[in-house]
Amino acid sequence: MLKDKKIPELLVPANNLNILKYAVNYGADAVYVGGKEFNLRSIRGNFTIGELEEGVCYAHKHGVKLYFTLNSIVYDNELAAFRKYLNKLKGVNLDGIIVSDFGAMELVKEILPDKRIHISTQTNTNNRLGVNFFKKLGASRVNLAREINFSDLKNIINGTNAEIEIFIHGALCISYSGRCMLSKYMTGRDANRGECAHSCRWKYYLMEEKRPNLFFPVDQYKRGTYIYNSRDLCLLPELKLLVDAGVDAFKIEGRMKTENYVSLTTWVYRRALDYIAQNKFADQKISYLTRELDKCSHRNFTSGFMFLKDRSELEDNDNVGYIKKYKFIGIYHDFSNKYNGPVINVKNQFKVGEVIDILQPYKNPKKFMVRKMISVSDNTEIGCANPNDIVIIPNIGNLNLYSIFRIKI
Repeated sequence: MLKDKKIPELLVPANNLNILKYAVNYGADAVYVGGKEFNLRSIRGNFTIGELEEGVCYAHKHGVKLYFTLNSIVYDNELAAFRKYLNKLKGVNLDGIIVSDFGAMELVKEILPDKRIHISTQTNTNNRLGVNFFKKLGASRVNLAREINFSDLKNIINGTNAEIEIFIHGALCISYSGRCMLSKYMTGRDANRGECAHSCRWKYYLMEEKRPNLFFPVDQYKRGTYIYNSRDLCLLPELKLLVDAGVDAFKIEGRMKTENYVSLTTWVYRRALDYIAQNKFADQKISYLTRELDKCSHRNFTSGFMFLKDRSELEDNDNVGYIKKYKFIGIYHDFSNKYNGPVINVKNQFKVGEVIDILQPYKNPKKFMVRKMISVSDNTEIGCANPNDIVIIPNIGNLNLYSIFRIKI
C-alpha cells in the first residue's frame, strides 16, 4: 500500500473569521475551525453559521479547504441538539467534518452524507488496525495519537489507504492525546467538552494533611513549579522525514491563538514545505526557520514521542515557562498616502526609537527603525503607542494587507 510521495497538506487553525484570512494568506492549504457548540475550543471565539459560510467562501475563493471541528464528547441527552446543529450545516459547503465521538460520527453520516469525515486525535488511534476500522466506518482521514513513534507511523502509513494526519507543532497535553480530566476534577470544566481551564499550567504547592492552610513551596526553579507543564511540539527539523514517509496532512495546533501565532507558524511551515519540494531543506534553512519560530512566544520545544530516544526531555520540566523573545505589537489596518506608511492597529505598547520586525506573506521579514509616529485620532505626533491605538508609521512604504508587526524584547 505504499503511497506516492507528495507534499502534505498544511492544515492551520483559526478561532475567528479574521484569523482565517491570515491563515489563508500566509499559505495554508486548509484551515480548521469550530462553531459555537460541540468542539474542544468552545470557551471563546469560534464561528456562527453565517461567519462559517463567509469563511468557506473566502477559503474556496483562494483555493483553500475548510474543515469544521465537532470533536467534543456528546452526551446522550444532547443527541437531539447535536442533530439540530448538524441540520444547520446542510447548506454550508464544508470540505470535511472532524469528529471523535462514535455517536456524533453516525449522525454526521446520516445528516451530512456528502461530507468527508476526519477522525480527531482525541480517539487515540495508535495502529493501522484502528485506522482501517475508522476507514470501514466511513472516515476519509485519521489524525493519529501524538504518542506514536516514527517507526509505527511508517508502518501505519504503509498499512492503510486512509489519509494520515499528524500534529507537527503546538501545545502538548500531559494526558493521553488530550483525553484529560484534571480540569474537570479541579474546576468542573471538562477538557473533553471544550472547557479546559489548563490546570496543568498552574503553579502548585504541597500541603500536609494535618497542617491545613500551611503551604510548602515545591521549588522547581526560580519562576515557580509547573510539574504538569509540557513542552511545545516542534517537528520542523524532522519535516522531510515525515514528508518522505508519506504523511498526507501536517496539522498546527492553536485554535485559541492570535493572528501573530497563526501567521508566523503558517509562514514558517509553508516555507519549509516549499524548500522540501525544491530539494533545498538543508540545515541552514532549518536553523533560519527555527529562529523565526522563536519570534512567537512558546514553551521549550520538543520533538515529542515521535523522535525522542527516551522520555527524559519530556520529563524534564525545568524552564518550561513561556519563552518570549519578541512582542506582538500590531496588525495592518490601512495605508496612509500622506505619510507613505501603514496605519497600524496596536496590540501591545511600542515606542519611537524601537526597531520593528515586519512579517508579510511569502516574503522575508523586514526591519524598520521607528523614527516618527502619528496618532490617527488627532493627527499629532506621539512617542509611544498603547494597545487599541491606531497609529501611522511614516516612510515604510506599501506593505501587505496581512502584515504583522513585532519588536524584539
